[in-house]
Amino acid sequence: MNRRKEIIHTYKERKLCGGVYTITNTLNGMYLIDHVADLASAQNRFHFAVTTGSTVHPRLKEAWAESGVHAFSFEILERLEQGPEQSKTEFMADLRTLEQLWRANLDPSKEY
Repeated sequence: MNRRKEIIHTYKERKLCGGVYTITNTLNGMYLIDHVADLASAQNRFHFAVTTGSTVHPRLKEAWAESGVHAFSFEILERLEQGPEQSKTEFMADLRTLEQLWRANLDPSKEY
Protein backbone atom coordinates (compact mmCIF):
# COMPACT_ATOMS: atom_id res chain seq x y z
CA MET A 1 0.00 0.00 0.00
CA ASN A 2 2.88 2.38 0.78
CA ARG A 3 4.30 1.89 -2.74
CA ARG A 4 0.93 2.76 -4.23
CA LYS A 5 0.81 6.06 -2.31
CA GLU A 6 4.33 6.83 -3.47
CA ILE A 7 3.36 6.24 -7.11
CA ILE A 8 0.26 8.44 -6.77
CA HIS A 9 2.31 11.18 -5.12
CA THR A 10 4.95 11.00 -7.87
CA TYR A 11 2.23 11.22 -10.54
CA LYS A 12 0.63 14.27 -8.92
CA GLU A 13 3.98 16.02 -8.47
CA ARG A 14 5.23 15.49 -12.03
CA LYS A 15 5.83 18.54 -14.16
CA LEU A 16 3.44 18.89 -17.02
CA CYS A 17 4.83 19.49 -20.48
CA GLY A 18 2.07 20.99 -22.53
CA GLY A 19 2.01 22.91 -25.73
CA VAL A 20 0.38 23.73 -29.02
CA TYR A 21 -0.03 21.22 -31.82
CA THR A 22 -1.64 20.81 -35.20
CA ILE A 23 -3.22 17.88 -36.95
CA THR A 24 -2.87 18.53 -40.65
CA ASN A 25 -4.52 16.90 -43.63
CA THR A 26 -1.51 16.45 -45.91
CA LEU A 27 -3.75 16.16 -48.99
CA ASN A 28 -5.36 19.60 -48.80
CA GLY A 29 -3.41 21.50 -46.12
CA MET A 30 -6.42 21.89 -43.80
CA TYR A 31 -5.48 21.80 -40.13
CA LEU A 32 -6.80 21.66 -36.60
CA ILE A 33 -4.86 23.60 -33.97
CA ASP A 34 -5.21 23.05 -30.24
CA HIS A 35 -3.38 23.32 -26.93
CA VAL A 36 -3.08 20.69 -24.20
CA ALA A 37 -1.51 20.40 -20.78
CA ASP A 38 0.02 17.02 -21.67
CA LEU A 39 1.49 16.79 -25.17
CA ALA A 40 2.49 13.15 -24.78
CA SER A 41 -1.14 12.16 -24.16
CA ALA A 42 -2.35 14.12 -27.18
CA GLN A 43 0.26 12.47 -29.37
CA ASN A 44 -0.68 9.02 -28.02
CA ARG A 45 -4.38 9.70 -28.73
CA PHE A 46 -3.50 10.65 -32.29
CA HIS A 47 -1.43 7.49 -32.86
CA PHE A 48 -4.16 5.35 -31.29
CA ALA A 49 -6.76 6.94 -33.60
CA VAL A 50 -4.57 6.27 -36.64
CA THR A 51 -4.00 2.68 -35.57
CA THR A 52 -7.66 1.94 -34.86
CA GLY A 53 -9.17 4.10 -37.61
CA SER A 54 -11.22 6.07 -35.10
CA THR A 55 -11.62 9.83 -35.32
CA VAL A 56 -9.16 11.82 -33.22
CA HIS A 57 -11.38 14.93 -32.98
CA PRO A 58 -15.08 15.54 -33.78
CA ARG A 59 -14.26 18.42 -36.18
CA LEU A 60 -12.15 16.04 -38.25
CA LYS A 61 -14.69 13.23 -38.46
CA GLU A 62 -15.84 13.85 -42.04
CA ALA A 63 -12.38 14.59 -43.45
CA TRP A 64 -10.92 11.67 -41.49
CA ALA A 65 -13.37 9.28 -43.17
CA GLU A 66 -13.04 10.93 -46.58
CA SER A 67 -9.24 11.24 -46.79
CA GLY A 68 -8.26 8.24 -44.69
CA VAL A 69 -6.34 8.18 -41.43
CA HIS A 70 -2.91 8.13 -43.06
CA ALA A 71 -3.54 11.49 -44.75
CA PHE A 72 -3.14 13.24 -41.38
CA SER A 73 0.01 14.25 -39.52
CA PHE A 74 0.55 15.40 -35.95
CA GLU A 75 3.01 18.24 -35.38
CA ILE A 76 4.04 19.86 -32.12
CA LEU A 77 4.42 23.58 -32.76
CA GLU A 78 5.72 24.57 -29.33
CA ARG A 79 6.31 22.97 -25.94
CA LEU A 80 5.81 24.68 -22.61
CA GLU A 81 6.70 23.22 -19.22
CA GLN A 82 4.60 24.10 -16.20
CA GLY A 83 6.49 26.33 -13.79
CA PRO A 84 7.13 25.11 -10.24
CA GLU A 85 4.91 27.78 -8.65
CA GLN A 86 2.37 27.87 -11.47
CA SER A 87 -1.15 26.55 -10.87
CA LYS A 88 -2.86 24.38 -13.47
CA THR A 89 -5.24 27.27 -14.24
CA GLU A 90 -2.35 29.66 -14.88
CA PHE A 91 -0.60 27.02 -16.98
CA MET A 92 -3.70 26.50 -19.12
CA ALA A 93 -4.08 30.28 -19.57
CA ASP A 94 -0.48 30.45 -20.81
CA LEU A 95 -1.15 27.60 -23.24
CA ARG A 96 -4.28 29.35 -24.55
CA THR A 97 -2.24 32.51 -25.15
CA LEU A 98 0.46 30.50 -26.90
CA GLU A 99 -2.18 28.94 -29.17
CA GLN A 100 -3.52 32.39 -30.06
CA LEU A 101 -0.01 33.51 -31.02
CA TRP A 102 0.36 30.49 -33.31
CA ARG A 103 -3.09 31.06 -34.84
CA ALA A 104 -1.92 34.51 -35.94
CA ASN A 105 0.79 32.83 -38.05
CA LEU A 106 -1.51 30.30 -39.73
CA ASP A 107 -3.99 30.73 -42.57
CA PRO A 108 -7.46 30.86 -40.95
CA SER A 109 -9.16 29.77 -44.19
CA LYS A 110 -7.41 26.38 -43.90
CA GLU A 111 -8.65 25.63 -40.37
CA TYR A 112 -11.26 22.94 -39.77
